[in-house]
Amino acid sequence: MKKKTSISFLTLLLAVIITVFISCSEDSPTTQEEQEETTGTFTDSRDNQTYDWIKIGDQVWMAENLSYKPSSGNFWAINNIENNVPILGYLYSWEIAQSISPNGWHLPSQAEWQILVNQLGGTDQAYDKLLESVTNHWRNPNSATNESGFTALPTGYFDQRDNSFNGTEFLTMFHSSTEYSGNSESAMGLLLNQNFHEANIEGRPKLLALPVRCIKD
Repeated sequence: MKKKTSISFLTLLLAVIITVFISCSEDSPTTQEEQEETTGTFTDSRDNQTYDWIKIGDQVWMAENLSYKPSSGNFWAINNIENNVPILGYLYSWEIAQSISPNGWHLPSQAEWQILVNQLGGTDQAYDKLLESVTNHWRNPNSATNESGFTALPTGYFDQRDNSFNGTEFLTMFHSSTEYSGNSESAMGLLLNQNFHEANIEGRPKLLALPVRCIKD
């Protein structure tokens, strides 16, 4: 009787050990997969350009400005210098920005920009977390930490009304797909300006050509 009891106990213990081992084995790949999904790269099939991406909260953002060169439409290299494009991307008109995203990505809406800013702590805190943290491109001093990995760069903008480049080295603005309420000539977007140290979502004329950051579908 004692021998049978001992065998039953050992059998039960072995079953528990096997169950725990299987459970741990199933959990490990999930944890590793989650870690791998926070950053990565993807290739735009239109021109084979590879971009970094970053997961911030539940959103997946391009971590670089779009540098796709369309066959038509209004877009500019910053200061008309093509060598700026690989790092800073192109400045696109609002109209062309609506359909310029790579497959599987889209131009963010006002609401999606707002989710990003909120995820990073709101207008004041998000500013430092979004900007590239060095002064290779931003003017000195630069308080940014780039904690988010978004790596916003100081592209400035191109004003189609007077054909001028403005704000290079101290600000950037990003397009959104959302028109400004009550004004069809303006659209909403994200503004990052070293003069104010805030991540503001506000309206600006559609005639300002801006960089594009896409968000994953």
